[in-house]
Amino acid sequence: MNNSDQNLSSWNIKKLFLGNVIIGLVVYFSIDQGFKTPWDEQIFFYLNGSLQEGRSLWNNYWAFTNSKIFDSLSGLFLASICLWYVLLNRQTSFQERFARVCLLIISVVITMIIISRGFELYYHQSPSQVLTPFVNINDLVSWIEVKTGTRKSFPSDHAAISFISVIFMWRYFGTSYGILVSFFALINASPRLVGGGHWFGDVAVGGVFLAVLVTIWMIYTPMLNITRWTVNWIFSKEPLASFSQTWK
Repeated sequence: MNNSDQNLSSWNIKKLFLGNVIIGLVVYFSIDQGFKTPWDEQIFFYLNGSLQEGRSLWNNYWAFTNSKIFDSLSGLFLASICLWYVLLNRQTSFQERFARVCLLIISVVITMIIISRGFELYYHQSPSQVLTPFVNINDLVSWIEVKTGTRKSFPSDHAAISFISVIFMWRYFGTSYGILVSFFALINASPRLVGGGHWFGDVAVGGVFLAVLVTIWMIYTPMLNITRWTVNWIFSKEPLASFSQTWK
């Protein structure tokens, strides 16, 4: 573990405070607007309006990326990236790699709890339910039916999880992982903007800033050190000790 890793896993009150202040200000100034940006409607009409009769390839792509099948494949992709990193990236010890992945998983779980519990009673209709004209992708594609609207569109869970993965992989996994997952985040966060399931603010304010809020509490506190200690303790016992040596 190098010095930069040690610094990132210890308390950094200054950055933690600054990050929370910035996020607090964003929430304060956007809450009266329903967490929307001035460009939400224009972005919706531009993206959703691109769905038109005759654009078969385009329509089918957005139908597929709005489906639960794609959601499952996205989760499998992220899991595969983490598994690849743990088993095959030999720049750090197995326990260190495993601890970093565990911290990422903890962050995702915390984010899902915040979204499901913290916003359980917050009704925020998606643009497909309040704006016209709206192009329903199900009217253009017959082989699959996708959800195009919800009463609880804020925040975007797809965007939050994607951007948490981006932040963690840039910091802890390496540049190549960061670049790969950055492209993935754009692909994973954009379909609901086109399909009408999310406002741009659901992604830009809800997804991004929720991801930043969770990750700064993971990065600028001793959470990584705690996770390292726990992982090292678990893998100090057989047969896990021998297993970790195999993938050292």
